[in-house]
Amino acid sequence: MPISTPTLVTRVFRRGLNIAGRPFAYAARSCFGVIRSVLTDQPAIALTFDDGPNPECTPALFTLLARYNARATFFMVGKLAVRHPEIVRAAAQGGHAIANHSWSHLSLPMLTAREHYEQLRRAEDALSPYCEKLFRPPYCHQSVSNCWHTLLSGYDVVTFSVHAEDWLPRSSEWMAARLVGQARPGSIIILHDNIYRSILPAAQHDRGPMLRALEIALEELQERFRFVTVPELLRSGRAVRENHFEGGLPEMEPALRCILAEQRREEESRTMPPEK
Repeated sequence: MPISTPTLVTRVFRRGLNIAGRPFAYAARSCFGVIRSVLTDQPAIALTFDDGPNPECTPALFTLLARYNARATFFMVGKLAVRHPEIVRAAAQGGHAIANHSWSHLSLPMLTAREHYEQLRRAEDALSPYCEKLFRPPYCHQSVSNCWHTLLSGYDVVTFSVHAEDWLPRSSEWMAARLVGQARPGSIIILHDNIYRSILPAAQHDRGPMLRALEIALEELQERFRFVTVPELLRSGRAVRENHFEGGLPEMEPALRCILAEQRREEESRTMPPEK
């Protein structure tokens, strides 16, 4: 059946818009795109860990990584880093990279610009002098304005290309199989050495299954890959960027707003002058 003239015109017009918009889409990815992976010919992948430091899991993780000569990147929560500066220091001394995961793990799209900058600044201060200019938004939530504020602060936003849903009650074997099956040169893998301020009813706070899954995966992957930090991986090739603007599911919003209200009350009490 021949295509009608209006339909043909519509298709041509849409294709023209798509082609005309490509330079703008490319510019947006170049300016605002998060780093998802790296295009490289090197057999290297980056392991990353969020939400720490955790006084039980993180040191155990250092031992496991050292066994496989693996270096990783730890996206740390500033509020926890202040409590455990010895773990932050041990990570740096072990050759790992340390990056910013905010001060108190709040959903960025809910914050004012001032609160956003404070989350970045206070975490950077807590992680000093080891903090790389790399940032992973809590819950991976960010808006266009959040991305802009982060860039103005001198940070690159890093997400991931491989995950094992280790924040849920998955078996070690299931998680290991997912990591091994999805790993490619230039992959950025996300895991968690701590689960901080989860809003999921089935959140997996026990990090034992994750550690076992990682051990299985490292054993299988060590013949194929080197395990490097995100800065090292970026130096080996070209960053693959994508636009990523996400605020979470609507059903998550009440719990996220409760966490934010709690944090704001805490900040107000911290800054209030003492009673005479």
